[in-house]
Amino acid sequence: MAREVLNRRRMCRRDFLEVGAAGLLGMSIADLLAAGSSAAGKGLRPARNCIFVWLAGGPATIDIWDMKPDAANQIRGEFRPIATTAHGLGICEHLPELARVMNRCVLVRSVSHTLADHSPGTELVTTGHAPTPALAYPCVGSLATKLVKPHGGVPPYIVLGENAPAQSGFLSTSASPLRIVPADLSDRRVAAPVGLPDGFSVDDLGRRNVLRERLDRQFAAWDQTQVATELSVFESRAMDILRADKTRKALDLRSEPQAIRDRYGNGWPGQALLAARRLVEAGVGFVTASISGWDTHTDNFGRLRSELLPQLDRALASLIGDLDQRGLLDDTLVYCAGEFGRTPNVNGAAGRDHWPRAMSVLLAGGSLRRGFVHGSTDKDGYEPESGTCSPADINATLLALLGVAPQTTLRTPAGRPINVFGDGKSIGGIVRT
Repeated sequence: MAREVLNRRRMCRRDFLEVGAAGLLGMSIADLLAAGSSAAGKGLRPARNCIFVWLAGGPATIDIWDMKPDAANQIRGEFRPIATTAHGLGICEHLPELARVMNRCVLVRSVSHTLADHSPGTELVTTGHAPTPALAYPCVGSLATKLVKPHGGVPPYIVLGENAPAQSGFLSTSASPLRIVPADLSDRRVAAPVGLPDGFSVDDLGRRNVLRERLDRQFAAWDQTQVATELSVFESRAMDILRADKTRKALDLRSEPQAIRDRYGNGWPGQALLAARRLVEAGVGFVTASISGWDTHTDNFGRLRSELLPQLDRALASLIGDLDQRGLLDDTLVYCAGEFGRTPNVNGAAGRDHWPRAMSVLLAGGSLRRGFVHGSTDKDGYEPESGTCSPADINATLLALLGVAPQTTLRTPAGRPINVFGDGKSIGGIVRT
């Protein structure tokens, strides 16, 4: 009894401490989110969903989030910063809508790594691990699918777009996403990608499934393998999804008011992020939306100005504003990143080349701070100057904000224990205090 009273006193004392002192206490973000009345009173609770906006190709973050207006001409480029709703924070002039919602976001301007090729850079950023032939690591979406309690009735993990990175690595196929590819962008809708062919009903599929099961009984030995078991689980989930009106309705953008569809934009970025909002609203835990075209070795400024930035501006600003207006932002993390940044020096083709040593990412939602900048780069954007962090640190932060404890381990098929945070450490300074 005396020990119980002492523990209560310790918890009460901890509840009066500011969350910003977490580092002194050795507590992780996940510990804080799970701890007592103080965290709850501050609205610090695990997020339920995450939307990962993937900018495939590597965006020139020096022209978007971390501009250098005082640098030499060959570095600062053609764009100028504009003020935002976050005090003292400027972003690219071609992002006026995002400028209006930056008071709800965190910019991390000091992410750094060393893999300058698309494929390994993508794997590092999305999994937190450098590629190795010894083991395929799962991306953060698959980890969240495995470790965060599903909402039920909808698929836990959906990927929007053909080029979205979504490897499940050493995890089973049950941690793989359902991939959605829109059939008709001109009609401003995501066509029923989990639907069935014309004239083919769910009952027809059920009868075919019965036939398949009869045939499978003749392969009993094969059916005992782990692969077959996992495929059965995945197939069963797919059948449930096909029967679930909730998921199919979320993917039908035609039911969204025209004004909202127009606000997000008619191109793929707008459709994908509107679909992502509807999916998390329906209960999908993790959605990745891939937006390609960011590999701007040539005509960097023309492509950013005419297409890439205006579409991202409308879609991402609408997503963040929409989530906040609907009361979903505290429960939903938004993460926008590519595989690396681009060179401070503009090349001879008016483009920028691959540059992983300094890049920026945008975060919003959950228990993250709002209107905040973490870290900085040097005057020309070559290297981080303060707050240096890695892709593994960003992924660790996301998982922690989703309630995953840093000591969590998973086992490979060979039985090897793998810490889900890897070398990453959650960035406590970007959590609300």
